[in-house]
Amino acid sequence: MKRNLLNFTRGSQLLGHFGFMFAAGLKGPLLVTFLVSAWLCYLEVTSALTDHQMYLAWMHLYASGYAFMEFDPGKLVELKLAGGGTVRIPFNLVREFPPMREAVTALGGSLRRGIGLSALVLIPAFAAFWWFAERFGGKSKERKHERGAMLVTLDELEAEIDRHNRSERARELQAALGWKWRLAGAAATEEAGFYSPAHLAGVPWPWRLEQSHTMLIGTTGTGKTVALSQLLAEARARGQRAVVFDLTGAFIETFYDPERDIILNPLDARCPNWSVFHDCTSEGEFHAAAEALVPHDGGGSEQFWVLAARMLFVEMCLHLQRAGQASNHALATRLMTADLAQVHKLMRGTMADPLTAPEAARMAESIRAVFNANAKALKLLPAKGPRFSVRDWTRGISEPGSILFLSARYVDMSICSQLLTLWLDTAMNTLMTMERTPDLRIWFLVDELGALHRLPALEKGLQTARNFGGAIVTGVHAFAKLKEVYGENMAMTLSSLARSKLILATADRETATWCSDFIGHRQVRDMEEGYSYGYNNARDAVSLTPRRQIEPLLLPDQFMNLPRLSGYLKFPDGFPAAPVTLVPRRWPRMAEGFITRAPEPRPEQQAAGEDNVFSASSPHPTSAAGDGTPAANDDGAGKAALERHQARPIDRQVAADTMSGHASGGIDRL
Repeated sequence: MKRNLLNFTRGSQLLGHFGFMFAAGLKGPLLVTFLVSAWLCYLEVTSALTDHQMYLAWMHLYASGYAFMEFDPGKLVELKLAGGGTVRIPFNLVREFPPMREAVTALGGSLRRGIGLSALVLIPAFAAFWWFAERFGGKSKERKHERGAMLVTLDELEAEIDRHNRSERARELQAALGWKWRLAGAAATEEAGFYSPAHLAGVPWPWRLEQSHTMLIGTTGTGKTVALSQLLAEARARGQRAVVFDLTGAFIETFYDPERDIILNPLDARCPNWSVFHDCTSEGEFHAAAEALVPHDGGGSEQFWVLAARMLFVEMCLHLQRAGQASNHALATRLMTADLAQVHKLMRGTMADPLTAPEAARMAESIRAVFNANAKALKLLPAKGPRFSVRDWTRGISEPGSILFLSARYVDMSICSQLLTLWLDTAMNTLMTMERTPDLRIWFLVDELGALHRLPALEKGLQTARNFGGAIVTGVHAFAKLKEVYGENMAMTLSSLARSKLILATADRETATWCSDFIGHRQVRDMEEGYSYGYNNARDAVSLTPRRQIEPLLLPDQFMNLPRLSGYLKFPDGFPAAPVTLVPRRWPRMAEGFITRAPEPRPEQQAAGEDNVFSASSPHPTSAAGDGTPAANDDGAGKAALERHQARPIDRQVAADTMSGHASGGIDRL
């Protein structure tokens, strides 16, 4: 009851206060209306009636008042005539006097014309005053942007980008062609090889900002593949090459051209003959390949086992290269499945010598197990077919518009992810060994960045690939997945280096908050309206108080509630953000997304005795002594490679000290 009384008191006071304020606001316009109408009617009456007619009109008014008061109707009233005489007429008949009726009729017509003229003038004036007052009142409470990021409509963003691109285009063409650039149209300059901006979600990039790199953020089914397909189609139409990570086969189905495109997938029948030795010839290149093939978990420091596995791989590759046995099969048989004693024999005298010592068998097997777990896909690569090199393809030994597809099905990612990481890393590293250029050479389109292992070249590529003609476009589902692969600090670094953002619907609050920070914050000034009222009307008032605050342009919940194919686009260099809507296109199916490759017979099955590591007559590796017992270096059931009394205890700490002693010339030399 008390609450209802308080609400009634508050409501009645505010209603009365607002009523008085509304009346006060109308007082001025009504006063002006009265004065203007009276003045116009006076002018109309005085110009339309003679003095005698004015006299008769007043007498008509007098007679009407006399009759209203019900005085003696027979009393005579003396009226002046127009000719100068007078006439006496009873009050009950005076209003029927013909000259008086004509005068009253003329007066009525003059007043109607005056009121009509007043309405013609005052109604537009009153409407203008109402519009101005309403607009002024709205402006007084309107939020005012003072500084920070801005959110505009898509048309406004496109207009701003168009003005910027026209200016930059004129500057570049004038520097290249002089005054003649004005004679060349946009189509002619593009055909002649001059730069023309690509498009993201149908919006042109600001001038040469494709190479500032781009990140597409959105959960599954929100439109990342739609945007990448449109971008890839435009790149192919322009004859630009691209490296595409295709996890679903959608890009292969739409764009694969067997005449100029390459599919790298060890389980696909269209995969060419690729070997790590096709792309690596120097020790530094093998180190770079090892870093991609054997990644660490994204923590703060790389683990001992990972570093040791990389060193073992590099030293074995260098040995096989010197021995003329540079092949995937040799790498598998000499390192991945060979007897540990044989591995140590091959590594003797190298930096991997202490890592494979039979005296530290448990450590050596653990190191090799780490490598085998990551490099198992090397055994699946085809040994036949045309030779292919990622480095040669990246350097330009390919047709214009060629696309390198790095593909794997979801079910195969557990075995193929390291190879995909190695190929993508090799392409990025190769690009950054080429000559600098301001023109775009290669697109790198990675739809599912979190599906790959850590890409060592990605951070370097995002930092410097723009100088070598590389434009990297990555897709991210969730910030948590990016942190899982790269670690929190590196995930933030990667997201900041990709300066263009297309943000679609997100499924979790952490990613939505992350996206909200990308769009930006702004400082605004709000006018807060306050009311005061009391028993005395003199205490009633409305106050406006300015208040400044910093707030995000878009709340995280807005990203979480976006419909599919809708999002926000943010370009660097101070361009405002704008909402966009993707328009999907039904692409014709050009090829199969995946064709299963028939298993190839192992070389050792084709030619018995080709490899000395295994005996053709025994299904198990034999010991170094050749007595037919399985080789073991862990005091297991098999015969030890070395006698027990000859073994030296070498633990992990000793090996770690050895590793650190060779760090400057080994693992960290990348």
